[in-house]
Amino acid sequence: MIHSTRTRTRATEILRGLGALLVFAVLLAGLPIGLYAVAGSPIPGRLPSWDHLSTTLMQPDTDHHLLLAAMRLLGWLAWGVFTTATCAETTSYLARRSSPRLPRPVRPLQLLARDLVATATLAFSTTAAVTTLASTTANAHVTADAQPQSHQKPPSGQDAPPAHSQDSVPLLGGEHPHGTEPGRRTWRTRIIHRGDTLWDLARRAYGSGTLYPKIFKASRTLDQPDGIPTLTSPDDLHPGQRIRIPLTPKKSTAPPPARGPHPTNAEGDSTPEQGRGRTIRPPQTVPTTAEQQSQAPNPTVAATADDPPPSRQSTTDAGPSSAITLPSGSSLGLGLAAALSLAVAATRLHQRRRRPSTDTENGNVPIHEPALPKPVTNARKAHLDGTYAALEAPIPSDADLVAADRTASPPDHVVLGTRDHVPVTLPLAGLTLGLTGDGAHAAARAITTELLATAHRDRAEVFIPQPDAGTLYPGTTLTGIPGLTITPTLAAATTHLEAEILRRARLMETTDQPDLATLRATNLADPLPTLLLAATIPESCTASVQAIIELGHRYGIGALILGPAPTGTTLHLPGGTAITKADGPHTDALTGARLFHLTADDASAMLHILRTATGTPEPETTATQPPGPSPGHADYDAAPSETGNPAPHSAAEDHPHPIRLQVLGPVRLHTADGPITTGIRRSARDLLAYLALNPNGITRDQAIGALWPDHHPDTATTQFNTAVANIRKTLRTATELREPMYVIHTAGRYRLDPDLIDVDEQRLTTALARARHATTDAERLTALHAAADLYTAEFATDLTHDWAENHREHLRRAVTDALTRLAQLLQPDHPERALSTLEQAITHDPYAEPLYRNLMRLQADLGRPDAARRTYQHLTSRLADLDIEPDEQTHQLLTSVRQGH
Repeated sequence: MIHSTRTRTRATEILRGLGALLVFAVLLAGLPIGLYAVAGSPIPGRLPSWDHLSTTLMQPDTDHHLLLAAMRLLGWLAWGVFTTATCAETTSYLARRSSPRLPRPVRPLQLLARDLVATATLAFSTTAAVTTLASTTANAHVTADAQPQSHQKPPSGQDAPPAHSQDSVPLLGGEHPHGTEPGRRTWRTRIIHRGDTLWDLARRAYGSGTLYPKIFKASRTLDQPDGIPTLTSPDDLHPGQRIRIPLTPKKSTAPPPARGPHPTNAEGDSTPEQGRGRTIRPPQTVPTTAEQQSQAPNPTVAATADDPPPSRQSTTDAGPSSAITLPSGSSLGLGLAAALSLAVAATRLHQRRRRPSTDTENGNVPIHEPALPKPVTNARKAHLDGTYAALEAPIPSDADLVAADRTASPPDHVVLGTRDHVPVTLPLAGLTLGLTGDGAHAAARAITTELLATAHRDRAEVFIPQPDAGTLYPGTTLTGIPGLTITPTLAAATTHLEAEILRRARLMETTDQPDLATLRATNLADPLPTLLLAATIPESCTASVQAIIELGHRYGIGALILGPAPTGTTLHLPGGTAITKADGPHTDALTGARLFHLTADDASAMLHILRTATGTPEPETTATQPPGPSPGHADYDAAPSETGNPAPHSAAEDHPHPIRLQVLGPVRLHTADGPITTGIRRSARDLLAYLALNPNGITRDQAIGALWPDHHPDTATTQFNTAVANIRKTLRTATELREPMYVIHTAGRYRLDPDLIDVDEQRLTTALARARHATTDAERLTALHAAADLYTAEFATDLTHDWAENHREHLRRAVTDALTRLAQLLQPDHPERALSTLEQAITHDPYAEPLYRNLMRLQADLGRPDAARRTYQHLTSRLADLDIEPDEQTHQLLTSVRQGH
């Protein structure tokens, strides 16, 4: 039916429109003429008296005079209501706004008028086929509450409010203010979504969350949709509520940090501090992917952070408002980097979940996980550095990132690139964006990849015809990627979108919701993802695609056209990704911007990690890396965690040390008087952790390759020398011992002085090595108990380097395996202690399903089926963060426990 509607000829559409006009003529002109001829004028010659009415109503209606009079009155009333509804719907259609809904007793007449108005437009419109289809079959509004992109143009010089996230303003239809001229608006209507707070909204609108009472005061009297409670308290928000947000551009209340001369170290070397001057997020919260994207619906939004100078870009100096440049030349925004960081976290949690417990389910066979693609690790590091590390905020764990993502909202805007270090964004709903020139495919690749990175949990869906998919992602496996639908042809993609328009129109009508944002808030069982069509549009299909886009503004659908956009905005990229010319509504705002772009190889690597983030196992041919420090670093084989060698430190571990280096948890230095809180640089902290991981020493080139790989060799050498000098100066000041070097340099290698610096991680790895090489169970128990007590936190939780994350994962696995082995040894004689040990292992690895099975078996052996059931429920709750359920083996174990087997 949808396909036949799309392929009707123009003559058929004109005939249908003329037919609707004929029906209008009959109902608006013929009906009153007939009523007048049969029943007379509706206006009485004189007003009846009360006595006459009483007598008429009381006496029997034998000649049906009263019935005929009532029918005449109802006929004239129906005609009057239909005429009024026709005028209102015609006016609303021409003005492209929604008409007020009449009460239910007379709503059928309003819907009839609306359908006839939509059908009548077929005689004049070339894009009304889908419009009529959506209107006549679903009784939905023909036009959206807000105009589509092709009819919008922001007022000159006016900054638009930020786009929707947990602390921003959404862009979907029905949320724009009415009744004032665009140049005079001071407020706009915004719909509350899950996770929103007035504090965050005020921080986004005013630059300070303390001004939230202004928003609350302006919103208390605002009418709410049917079924939504009124706003009574700033702390009591409900999804679907409407509030007022100021349109005035936000200005930061804190002055930017001075960019004065760089501080120097003890030797006088200049050491510029990187990553400063950015907007600080509250350290106790983990921003979602949507929050970390650039927040602006129009391309003229001021930056919210102090941008770094436009010098050499790298993966370590990208702030929230600047592009991240990869070694391959690809450029991406912080939003995509944040989404990739989340995908890496989900991938690792899936790997933990599948990994069998050592000695119990896999015969002590070591598990080597595949290496992460380099473009992904570079983007992840840039995200963590720019959002957390550079601001001295705690870096969230993988579990924190995944758990926070559960409340993220569907994406409603796309970040195209930057202009003067300011993000350039456009709304996705109703998007009509064309790309031409040599850089078109690279820019389109970046746009679609970013949307796919946020598409999990049914938040977004990208439709790409097979020929265009081969052009954008050549040689890439495109199956199993959340939110990506590859259709055989463009016609198949448009058919999908037309069907979705019909479905959403029906939902909005049956639930009586004014827009998609409110429908999402009230219909949580249906995700209603944001939709994007990315395709080459031939001239023969322009009308049908444009019809979809016209309705797309209302139903959350946009189009990215590989070629010129006939009615939208076309960006010309003749020599790369810099916009030299633009045509369309956003010409002035977009000209001169530089779009994000991805090479085909980088995009393929990113899609690969998006696939593994769903739990899809890696192919067996994928390159792997051992689960420890990065294998490319020196002394990897000599690390105590790998060889079991106690290293030089263990020989002197019993005598007191003036310095204790903590690398389990945040990297910190301690003396007998307490922690050293001042004087240590971030670069020196990173070097301390790397030295702790390599007790046998490193060369300067190895340290530079691990800590400053993207710096110029001369600059990196200065950074290394400055870090060593800073360590020595800080420790000498803290201990008042001037003679020791603390970092020993012999035979071209640098290492920590084992007689002066005690490292907690080396004590732990020594205990693990002793457990592996123990010859008796008593020796093994002693070493395993020591390891369980020494592992107080993950390795270097404030470091984002690859080698740190690799060793963090390795150490966690080694400790959980040690705890599993300890529980096995304790179970025969001390089952309660074995239970506690397994519970301790689960706290370190809360997604490892084999650990839960071990615990459930032990609980069942002890005759505690209720405890085993609670363990299963706890596992189910944890895996919900990954949007999966326990596997069949765990479910069968639960069934067996319930049956007492």
